[in-house]
Amino acid sequence: MQRPPSRSLFTGLFFLLKRYLFPRGGSLLTLALWISIGGVALGVAQLMLVLSVMSGFLEFLQNKYTDITSALVVIPKGERLQEEYFRKTLEKIPGIKAVTPFWLGQAMLVKNGVGGVTLEGISLQDSDRVTDWSRIWVDPPERNAAQSPRWIWVGKGLADKLKIAKGDTVRVLMGRNRLQTEEFVVTAITKFGIYEHDLRYAYVDLHELQRLFQKVGSEPFYKVALAGVSLDDAFERVQEQMSKVAGAKRWSDINQNIFKAVRHQKVMLFWVLDIVVALAGMNVINLLMMSTYQRKRDVAILRAMGMRFKSIVLFFMAQGTVVGVLGVGVGIVLGFVLCWLVEHFQPAILSESIYNVSKLPLKVQMADLATISVMAVGLCVLFSVIPALKAAMSRPVQALRYE
Repeated sequence: MQRPPSRSLFTGLFFLLKRYLFPRGGSLLTLALWISIGGVALGVAQLMLVLSVMSGFLEFLQNKYTDITSALVVIPKGERLQEEYFRKTLEKIPGIKAVTPFWLGQAMLVKNGVGGVTLEGISLQDSDRVTDWSRIWVDPPERNAAQSPRWIWVGKGLADKLKIAKGDTVRVLMGRNRLQTEEFVVTAITKFGIYEHDLRYAYVDLHELQRLFQKVGSEPFYKVALAGVSLDDAFERVQEQMSKVAGAKRWSDINQNIFKAVRHQKVMLFWVLDIVVALAGMNVINLLMMSTYQRKRDVAILRAMGMRFKSIVLFFMAQGTVVGVLGVGVGIVLGFVLCWLVEHFQPAILSESIYNVSKLPLKVQMADLATISVMAVGLCVLFSVIPALKAAMSRPVQALRYE
């Protein structure tokens, strides 16, 4: 039974590629081929490591800012207090797990120095339904220490700056035209993991903050926790049901400048470092040029025996494809090893005050791997087209004239 022509073609191509990839005696051409594969692998591993770091930064910032602001924040349009209405309306929306009020005010904190601070008023009764304070406390409050309304939780950065410890009494200065001073007892130290936030935020009782800023009876803002629904769906539902009385903001809207900057950096680094992969892929041109020159006699004989133009092109393009596929495969394995080594053995060389982290967060995303793989293999195949066409267009008579 005769095999189909396509099957015979691929069998022949596989035999030729196996012969040139793993020759018995070895050759300079084979060494050049494996060097090209190594170059592609190093470029892929480097690109994979950098994109993993940027993806890790994005996930780190997303988790931290979600803890700070909650997934969704609802801002009433009016100042008249309708707390029960807002709470009940929000809790009836499908996908909303919990709601807690909060309010913000600017002040100065005095203790062994002065530090500007944003005071966030929270409700102790239900704030833990939205914010998991157990993960955020560095020095948690005692169970009975928060019964007095004059308690304050200070961020770790601010506590270090002003040398504040739990149990200390601090003075809070507020007001524009007439400054007033209030004393608070520090009952806890918090750390969200964002340096700027931990340096400039403190938490007090919601009603006490409204009293100090003469906002008693004003409608607070609301943090919203979600369950079983996407952020975009919850955002649309809140907008649909409460657009007349309140506006809604996602955590990504509140901190959009930071996330846009990191995403743009990730895209720019991808294209810049992809040049390294392209340079490694360009070795395929030199490799196949050497290959066509060394095998011109073999190609001439095959052409004289009736081998088609398409088959010659496919053979040399298959070489470029093999370089790309093997390079990507080795590069991905090497990239995973590099990511593991960096994650587990990296020194604390980053300044937390600048980068918000002291160590590099890494996250390998399958979408990034797919993009890198397609790009690397595509470049290798593209760079193999010119040598393949040159070999296929050679004339058998000229190639065999001096043999």
